[in-house]
Amino acid sequence: MDFEKTSQLIESTFAFLGLNPAETRAADKGQWIIYNGDTEIYIDLWEIDQDNAWLYYETDEPVYAFQVVSPVCFLPTEKLDQLFEELLHNNLNMFYTSYIINRDQNMLAIKYRRPSKGLTQEEIIEAIESTGYYSESTFKALQDRYNIGKIEPEQNS
Repeated sequence: MDFEKTSQLIESTFAFLGLNPAETRAADKGQWIIYNGDTEIYIDLWEIDQDNAWLYYETDEPVYAFQVVSPVCFLPTEKLDQLFEELLHNNLNMFYTSYIINRDQNMLAIKYRRPSKGLTQEEIIEAIESTGYYSESTFKALQDRYNIGKIEPEQNS
């Protein structure tokens, strides 16, 4: 599936979920932002560079990545080793998503990523729902133990 058709599928899925696709579009093509209460969810679609060492198969056709990311919190200043061990353990039990650490922004987030080929509306919904669910539940589970604060969505800043 090419970029335009995948973008249309993503936006039709938003409409199916009761969202206005035009209101979800971010500044750049292939980027959307949706909100589940105070949980921010970023959806991205981009072409993967064929020279990317992490592309695990060879193809002459363009490969597009579909990604859903939701920030959880800024990393705490204390007990980082304990936090990282807990996150690695929790990763074992998560469906569709995993934890990621963005060192540049000192942030913990939830990520779902896959090649867009064969992507379906059901998979887009699962990606959005699981990413949002794990972002919210992770924050609630870690909030008191690690003295973390919620990252405020851009729309509310």
